[in-house]
Amino acid sequence: MKTSATLLLLVFGVLSTALGQSNTQDSLLLKFNSTAETDSVRYEAGIALAKFNMRFGPDSSRATGNKVLHFAQNTGNKVWEAQAIKWIGITHAQQGQFIAAKDYFLKNYELVKELGNEQDVGIILGNIGTVFYEMGNYPQAQEYILQSLKIAEKINDEPTISRALNNLGNVHNDQRNLKTSLEYYQRSLAIKEKMGLKESLPYVHNNIGLIHSELREHELAIASFNESVRLAKEVNDPMSEARGLSNLGAEYAKMKDFNKALELHNQAVTLKTEINDIDGLASTLVYRGRTYMQLGQWANARDDCRRGQELSEDTGHTILLKEACYCLSQAHKNLGNYRASLAYHERFAQLRDTLFNKERTQEITRAEMNYQFEKKQLADSINYQKKEAEQQLAYERTLNKQNTKFYILLIASLAAIGFLIFLYYKYRQNLKLKKVENKLLNNEIEFKKKDLTTMAVTISNNQEWAESLAERLNSLKAATGRKRQKELELLEEEIKNKIWVNKDSDNFYQKVDELSSSFYARLNEKFEGLTKTDVRLCSFIKLNLNTKQIATLQNINPSSVKMSRNRLRKKLNLAPEDDLSAFLQAF
Repeated sequence: MKTSATLLLLVFGVLSTALGQSNTQDSLLLKFNSTAETDSVRYEAGIALAKFNMRFGPDSSRATGNKVLHFAQNTGNKVWEAQAIKWIGITHAQQGQFIAAKDYFLKNYELVKELGNEQDVGIILGNIGTVFYEMGNYPQAQEYILQSLKIAEKINDEPTISRALNNLGNVHNDQRNLKTSLEYYQRSLAIKEKMGLKESLPYVHNNIGLIHSELREHELAIASFNESVRLAKEVNDPMSEARGLSNLGAEYAKMKDFNKALELHNQAVTLKTEINDIDGLASTLVYRGRTYMQLGQWANARDDCRRGQELSEDTGHTILLKEACYCLSQAHKNLGNYRASLAYHERFAQLRDTLFNKERTQEITRAEMNYQFEKKQLADSINYQKKEAEQQLAYERTLNKQNTKFYILLIASLAAIGFLIFLYYKYRQNLKLKKVENKLLNNEIEFKKKDLTTMAVTISNNQEWAESLAERLNSLKAATGRKRQKELELLEEEIKNKIWVNKDSDNFYQKVDELSSSFYARLNEKFEGLTKTDVRLCSFIKLNLNTKQIATLQNINPSSVKMSRNRLRKKLNLAPEDDLSAFLQAF
């Protein structure tokens, strides 16, 4: 059930002010068509006739409105042209043709803004906001209604203030702020009753009834709907009467009194058909179809929901279209038409998902929209809110609580962000420190590698010297006398200088083992059965020592080194084409 958004100061109030209650449709038509009358009299009669014809439906009223617009344009009177355009927009809105209504209202807005009439500007801004509300564009709706409220309070235009409050109630209702919505409706009702605006009272009572229905306060809802129907009959407003009857039927259906609900729906369908209320007829047909479902009258349910679906397709009413598809799915299922039932159920699921995504988007933006809206209203509606001190105080308390929660959340968020920044900074510092430590470690390793290489070369040279020494000893055996003595002295001195060869060799092996400890651990972990000689050979190869140097260090001949390399390849499971040196460098 859609809340009724008040678009204007209703027909009969304007009519009685302009020409009095004694005027009939025929007399108004005669005056409008009479060239003997002045242009102002003809215009007043024409616009009054357009509003009078609303009781026969929007189509009849719009046809007259177009004639009045043509007349106003021919006279060149911008004020009359603006009023006629606004009325045509209203007839479209009453039929649920909201895109067309918006276009006419925007045209009217440009004209009245140009004319500088603040009251008319405030009214049309409210109408534009209402159309955006009906189209589901809540941010735009609130913005335009807020502008309307500002202007109305500035010039103390109570009827427009009342309408704005009513429409704010509609917006809050759709945002599921039911208690807040009810407060707006009640404030709007108080102003209307104070001013004696009977023509608009059915709307407000209907909206209040809808809120009570959502809150499951069925008795209060029925009382409000009954009051709406009573007042609508009193002021001869068949559209409001039909709306109230339809909502009464839906409420009795909620209370499981389906026969009473069907009786009321029948009255509403008859009345809405007579006045050609397409949007309202679609909803009533779907609600009556659902009532037929509860009574097990599946053929009637199918027929009503199919008509409701067709009308909803024309008006673009997605929620109603979803309900119609669900009704048709159930009706066809119980009538044995399973293919049609499945098709309608798939359409229902698609529409349900679309609406669910839309509701999620609305939920995300709802808090911010409400806060900004109420904040602006508080700042720009001081005069009006002084008259409503109790409501203002309640609102301020609520707002303070919201602000407190907001600031607590903000402080907590900032603290969390600060802590995360600290952790990130600490992590970066530790990362830099690790890089420096790794660099120093790599430098130390490279230095030790160079030191070992140098030591290996030195030991190799010493070994070669030892071999040459053996040759000199052989030649010494052949020497005699003073020459032999001199050679012995030189040899003794040279041997003393080279005595540290064995010590350096031991030191070299110790350093190799220290540097390669982690390398040894990885080798032994991956390859079982490696001897200490094997892993040392791996280290020598990793240091890029050639076969001759390795043979010198290990006091073996080069052919033995080659044999050791072949045994090592087998233990490391290397294929013939694999390079042993490259493998160990990468290991």
